[in-house]
Amino acid sequence: MIEPPAPRDHIVTLIHHAANCSDALPPNSLSALKRCFSNGAAAVEIDVIPLADGSLALLHDPDLATLTTGTGNASRMQRNQVDNLHYKLNNTVTEEKVGFLDNAIRLLQAYPKTQRLQLDFKPFTPLTPTLLANLMDMIAPVIDRVQVSSVADWAIRALARSSNDLALGFDPLLYLDILGDEPRPDNIPPFRVGAYGLLDDHPLSAFQWGGMRDYFAARAEALFTQVPQGCEWFIRADAIKIALDAGFDWIEFLHQRGSRVDGWTIDVSQPAQIELAKVLVENGIDELTTDAPSRLASFLPVMSIV
Repeated sequence: MIEPPAPRDHIVTLIHHAANCSDALPPNSLSALKRCFSNGAAAVEIDVIPLADGSLALLHDPDLATLTTGTGNASRMQRNQVDNLHYKLNNTVTEEKVGFLDNAIRLLQAYPKTQRLQLDFKPFTPLTPTLLANLMDMIAPVIDRVQVSSVADWAIRALARSSNDLALGFDPLLYLDILGDEPRPDNIPPFRVGAYGLLDDHPLSAFQWGGMRDYFAARAEALFTQVPQGCEWFIRADAIKIALDAGFDWIEFLHQRGSRVDGWTIDVSQPAQIELAKVLVENGIDELTTDAPSRLASFLPVMSIV
């Protein structure tokens, strides 16, 4: 049986979401990443999309028109079709060119004090053996300071088979999520609002066979089997709170099974989100992802690693 993580006296790590260390720099860009590293950020997250030729671009959205000067689906592009594009920030074209993971890794090597670079891997293309080998070769020099997270459990399992040394993370939002204020993209599951008011295509949500607490417990148990044990979990903060209100402690459930837990993404501009962060800290959350780690730390009644 895997031992649960040792108590940390409520020390919480705050992760810089999309390398957000300056509102003046495009999220996920190499300049933003360098600003985080040079400011001494302990943990930084960036989004990574694999291109058709196995390159890995620092992008969140496959639709290039969303945040760059390009058009089309990034996952169908070659590197030479993307590397001259520029990021857009607040709908304004910047001088910052789209970055790539190999450059981000070299940058990480230049800042040995940064504890972890989290690569949020976007599953918009198959994880082929060539792509997998390319990714592992790229991060090999700093594998002890890199974590690969993804909503794609199949990608996490493939990465676990390729290396025992790589830290992994799983986000279950393709299987269980809350209803948001904005319409969900048509091609992103879950597609159904289940009987418990959550987005969930699993048969357990087809009708109310029990209380909300039992539903969460059953779904957490099923989801846990999809990824390797010891994998960190990245769960939408509001979903953790809904489970807590229903009487199910998702954080404790995962701690008992040897997994750390992160709640994302805390928006410090909203007082309710700050209160949510405090609740999660009180319930033993290990990490919180936010666009403003230093500001969030000032609100938390515990020691934070920023």
